[in-house]
Amino acid sequence: MPVIFTEEQRDELRKRIKDNALKRFKEKGVRKTTVAGLAQSVGIAKGTFYNFYKSKGELTADILADFDKASEAQLREQLEKNGRIHIDRLFEVYRNVFSPETAFSFHFTPDDIAWMQETEETKHYFEPEYGIKTAKLLFEHVDGIRSDIDLEYIVNFAKLINLMIENRTSFCEGAFDKNISAVMQMMLPYSI
Repeated sequence: MPVIFTEEQRDELRKRIKDNALKRFKEKGVRKTTVAGLAQSVGIAKGTFYNFYKSKGELTADILADFDKASEAQLREQLEKNGRIHIDRLFEVYRNVFSPETAFSFHFTPDDIAWMQETEETKHYFEPEYGIKTAKLLFEHVDGIRSDIDLEYIVNFAKLINLMIENRTSFCEGAFDKNISAVMQMMLPYSI
């Protein structure tokens, strides 16, 4: 007989699944994390997991969506003051968006990213069209942008920053934040 959960229990269990998944992804990587192992870590049967997510890919997409919501909320907080933001201020906010709370890059390895790029539920996050669409939506609320801005160029800078974060263990730790800031500054002349 299937277990019946209240809506509150479902929400709590979904949160535990995502929290445990992110923890296991950090420990083992996404590709090596199994649904059976994840279900066991949460204290549910493997079949019960499928009452919440159709696949590990769908779960991963839900986690990526949470990171997107967190970074969007941080930006919206800045926009709420007058609905717009100047490009100089945007770069400050954007720099702060690259933190463990708002950027999935801090939680996944290059192998994880390769897996997500191959997985139906998550691969759209890595396609150029997704970055361009996101940049267009963002720049609708930004003042001080060049009329001839090349969104593909800006998106590639954002992808470069993500790659740096994903591979941060290969960099000299003491200069890493300065390197990220330098790449951000390189975007500015192409924006204003």
